[in-house]
Amino acid sequence: MHAAFAATAVCLTATYAYVALRHSLLSPVWLYLLLYAAAFGVYVYVGIRLLPHFQKRPDIYLPLIIVAGCIFRLMLLHSPPSISTDIYRYVWDGRLTTHGINPYQWSPFDPRLRAFRDAAIWYPLEYKYYNTVYMAASQAVFALTYLLVGSSLAGYKLVYILFDFGVIGLIATILKERKFPVTNVYWYAWCPLPIMEVALAGHQDVVGVFFMLLAVLIVVRKRPLRSGLCMVVAAFTKGFAFLLLPLFVRRYGKPFAKWAVVAFFVIGLPMWLKLPQFLHGMAQYLSTVHVNSGLFYLVNKALRSVIPAYSYQITSRLSNIVLLYMLWWSVKAEIRSDQELLRRATILIAVCLLTVPTLFPWYVLWLLPLALIFRPKPAASFIALSGSVVLMYLYYYDYMILWWFRALEYVPFFALLWGEVRAGYWLASPEPVDAGEAGGAGGAADSDVGAGDGSALPLAAK
Repeated sequence: MHAAFAATAVCLTATYAYVALRHSLLSPVWLYLLLYAAAFGVYVYVGIRLLPHFQKRPDIYLPLIIVAGCIFRLMLLHSPPSISTDIYRYVWDGRLTTHGINPYQWSPFDPRLRAFRDAAIWYPLEYKYYNTVYMAASQAVFALTYLLVGSSLAGYKLVYILFDFGVIGLIATILKERKFPVTNVYWYAWCPLPIMEVALAGHQDVVGVFFMLLAVLIVVRKRPLRSGLCMVVAAFTKGFAFLLLPLFVRRYGKPFAKWAVVAFFVIGLPMWLKLPQFLHGMAQYLSTVHVNSGLFYLVNKALRSVIPAYSYQITSRLSNIVLLYMLWWSVKAEIRSDQELLRRATILIAVCLLTVPTLFPWYVLWLLPLALIFRPKPAASFIALSGSVVLMYLYYYDYMILWWFRALEYVPFFALLWGEVRAGYWLASPEPVDAGEAGGAGGAADSDVGAGDGSALPLAAK
C-alpha cells in the first residue's frame, strides 16, 4: 500500500510539475484539459481503490495525504495564472484601496486612475469598463495582501494557497468532530479543482470557503453565535453564502441574527458608501457574463424555440423563483440538528449553482467541502462535477456550440445525482439530537427532523 501511495503521488507531482512549466495552458486548450483529466483520473483511482485502505491507518496516511496536497499547491506558486485573469483585478483593487481610493468609485478605464496603470497589472485586466464586483471582505484581503506583497502575483497566490491549507485543516477537523472518516479530507486535498483554480489561477473564492467552514466548525463545537461573524465574512466574499444566513438564523434564532446584522453593516461599510457604483458594476457583469450554465441552459434553450425574443428574461425570472422557493424550503421546518443544517446548506448551494446563468469552475469550490462533511460517505455526484466542470474552458474557444461538450460535462453529474436521490442520500435521516444549543439560542427545540417532515429535497420528495 505504501508503494501504491508513493507511485500515485509521484504521478501527480510530475503532472503538476509540467503544469508549472507551461506559460500558456489554454493555448491549446486541449492540453490543459488533457493534463487535468490525467490528474483527475489518478485522483479518482486513489479515492476508489486506495482510500479505503488508508482509512484503516489514519495515523499514517492522514499526514501524508495533507502534506502531499500542500506540496501539489506550492509547486504552482510561481507559475503564471494562465487560465484566468481575475487575479489582476484583485491586485488592481488592492492597489487603489492602499492609495486611499475606494475601488467601487471608478472603473479601471476611468482617466482619473491613469496614474495607477501599468503594463504588468492594468494591461491584462478584463472588463476594464466595469466597476468592481468584488465585495467588502474580498476587498479587505486584496488591500492587506497588497500592503504585504505589492503587485506580486506569486504573493497574492501564496495568500490564497495558505487559505486553502486552512480549508484542508478545517475539513479534517470537522470530519473528526463529526466522527466521520478523517481521511475523507483526501477528496479535497488531492482534488485537481482547488489545486488548479487556487494555486494556479489564484482565485479568491477560497477565502470565503475558509470562513464558511470556520462557521460550520464553530457550530459543530456548540458555539453557534460566534459563527455569525464568520458567515457574514464568507458572504461578503461571494454572495452564495448569503443564502445560508437564513438557515443559521432559523436554527439559532434572534441572538445569531443580531450578531449577523451588526457584522453585515460594519464589514460591508466600504461597499455601502459606494452602493450605486457597486450595483452598477454588478448590473454590467450580470448582463453580459453568461457562461456554462446547467439547468438554466436547458430551460433557456427549450423556451428559445417557442419565444426566442423573451426566453432569457423568462428563464432568469424562473431561476429567481426557484432560488426564492429554495430559501423558503430551507427555513420552513425547524432545524433540530447540525446534520440537518448541513444537509439543507449543501442542497441550497447546489441548487443555486445549477440554476444561475453562469457556473465557473471555481464556484464549485463552495460546494465540494460541504459535500464531504455532510455524510460519512462523500457525495460522488459533486466529486464528479469537480472533474467535468473544467470543460467550461472550451467556451473561450467557441467549442461550446457543440452540444455534446455540455452533455459530457453534465450528464455524468446528473446521472450520479439521480442515483443518490433514488437511494435516499439527500433525504433527512434520524440521528441523535444536538444538546441545548439551538433551544438556548432561541432556535429550534431539541428533537430531530425526520424524513417525513416535508423538508427533504423537493425533487426527491415531490
